[in-house]
Amino acid sequence: MTKRPVASTANGQRPVAPPALPTLDTGEPVLHRWFVLAMLALAPVAVAVTLWALASIPDGHIPPAERRPPGDASVTIDRGDADVPQTREEEAGPGCAEAITLIGDAGARAAARRALGATCQLLASGRFPQAEAGLGDWAAADGALRLATFELSGVESSARVADGRIIVELNAKFAFEDATRAAPALIHQLVLIADDGWPGRTVAADSELAAAQAQAAACARLSFAGSPPRGCADVEELLTSDDPYQAIVDAGFFPY
Repeated sequence: MTKRPVASTANGQRPVAPPALPTLDTGEPVLHRWFVLAMLALAPVAVAVTLWALASIPDGHIPPAERRPPGDASVTIDRGDADVPQTREEEAGPGCAEAITLIGDAGARAAARRALGATCQLLASGRFPQAEAGLGDWAAADGALRLATFELSGVESSARVADGRIIVELNAKFAFEDATRAAPALIHQLVLIADDGWPGRTVAADSELAAAQAQAAACARLSFAGSPPRGCADVEELLTSDDPYQAIVDAGFFPY
């Protein structure tokens, strides 16, 4: 096969293809001026977009009043769906709560008994009259106490009307720690149960405020090993805010 001749210049040297970009004397390409200016102009835009994106990311902080969202006409605090143990073993509550039925397996009933026992000690101080009234209403409604795993894991306690009785539920986490830590959460529920309009309508904002104040007082009267329960920290943050009542209304409780 005959090779095609390669074109050459007059001096016999091979022609050099023109460069795609301007070059330095060394042969290195040089960027067009317009390209450099465009990149410089886009730099602050990129910085601004990055800062805007960072500012748009939520910080994940939920206001304390919203960590215990209101329920409805038959629920004090919304805990979302719940995994309720199917064990139906029952026993009577301790001390001042002997009219309350404890429901669950042996471990759950033991935790509920310890929590109610600590609650009775708080009520015996005479400093929680609204909670005492709530205990009476709870007992009159064939009251029961059980532990459950809440969908809204930050909620420590909730009460609901089911099958004609008032059932108070404690977050199942209290089965894995000293259950006396649940006593302030029970004080909170008792104050809500004492609300004249519940069940029948959503708990009033002033009742939720009174419940938070009672819970804070209960937290102050108990000694905890390690950090206090989450509910104690929540009510402290709420009650030290600029306007706790308005924060509760903003969370969905109504100013009846």
